[in-house]
Amino acid sequence: MARLIKLDKDDTIKVANKMEEYLTPDYIYIPFPPKKEDIKKEKYIKKASLLYPNVYAPLSGELVKIEKCLLPNGKEVNCLVFANDFQEKMEKIVAVRRKINNLTKETILEDISNLKIKEKFKKESVKTFIISGIDDEPYIENEFFFQKERIKAIVETLDSFSNAFPNATVLVAIKNTDSETILKYQSILGMYNSIELKLVDDLYLIGQEEFLIKYLHIKEPYIYLKSSEVYEIYINLKKRRPILEHCFTISGNGVTKPIFVKTKLGVKVVDILYKFCCEDYSNCVLYVNGIMQGRRMDVSRLIVTPELQGIVIMKKLKRKAKKCMKCGKCISICPIHSNPLMAYKLGVKVQCIHCGLCSYICPSYIPLQKYLCGDKNE
Repeated sequence: MARLIKLDKDDTIKVANKMEEYLTPDYIYIPFPPKKEDIKKEKYIKKASLLYPNVYAPLSGELVKIEKCLLPNGKEVNCLVFANDFQEKMEKIVAVRRKINNLTKETILEDISNLKIKEKFKKESVKTFIISGIDDEPYIENEFFFQKERIKAIVETLDSFSNAFPNATVLVAIKNTDSETILKYQSILGMYNSIELKLVDDLYLIGQEEFLIKYLHIKEPYIYLKSSEVYEIYINLKKRRPILEHCFTISGNGVTKPIFVKTKLGVKVVDILYKFCCEDYSNCVLYVNGIMQGRRMDVSRLIVTPELQGIVIMKKLKRKAKKCMKCGKCISICPIHSNPLMAYKLGVKVQCIHCGLCSYICPSYIPLQKYLCGDKNE
């Protein structure tokens, strides 16, 4: 198994216990579909209407313009801009199910709206469901909040899995340092014999599929899900509607009050920052999706998509990159045994999972991640 480590973190950065909501934006921004023929010509959309494959309208309103925006991966895309009419006119209303523990595998598969998750459930044989309730990225607490706020819904959904897949076991993995979540699960799992809690060490990357599977010694066919994805499935199965909203963390030592926020998909991040964190960030660095695996970005045109995990705002540190000491720490810490120095010195593209550990460990403060795509240091 790869050598994983515990990260040094500022324990004073704590996300507020209350979930904040921003559900009435003036505008939403919907990226163009990959295929031009999928663009619909309607000028008016209803809430929950299918705009194109895997994308649903989060509100009702009029198309007003087209604008270039940024995705969390840094890509610039054209977006359809819809003005909210605040009517919340629904495309269709389907009755909410009373129970979901009697659903078949076929019904579950049919109701899941997320195409990536749906693909996982198409496996012919499933022996284990692996549920990761772990936040690997420092200062992002998405999985923690989903289990804190929605644990009954999550467990109800896991119970439906065990009934639809009678020969499968359900394992929920959380860090052994997460005492609050442990107590919540212990108080509820006594009624569910098919669901087992697995406590894992507080190590960076332990929540990711590749490393968690090895840590738990899983050999048989499995389905891996985050607790947030389980709640997404709950909305599909119980409420019988697609996901129109998204939750993510805003935190860091540059934020007076770190928060966990629920908002409509397609909202501009700056609108949320202005409402909840109206501060001067001129002396801060903003990271999209974390300080380890994320990227530094200007968030003025960034929109909320399912890929957005968080915005981490950190005060600028007065330190400069020094000359490489050839200490080899970046090589020894790499969880996939790659060689970051080959990229840094020679411009060779190396295998990388973009975990950020090489930059984290470097005593010369060299941003090694910057070079891992094959850009040579000059």
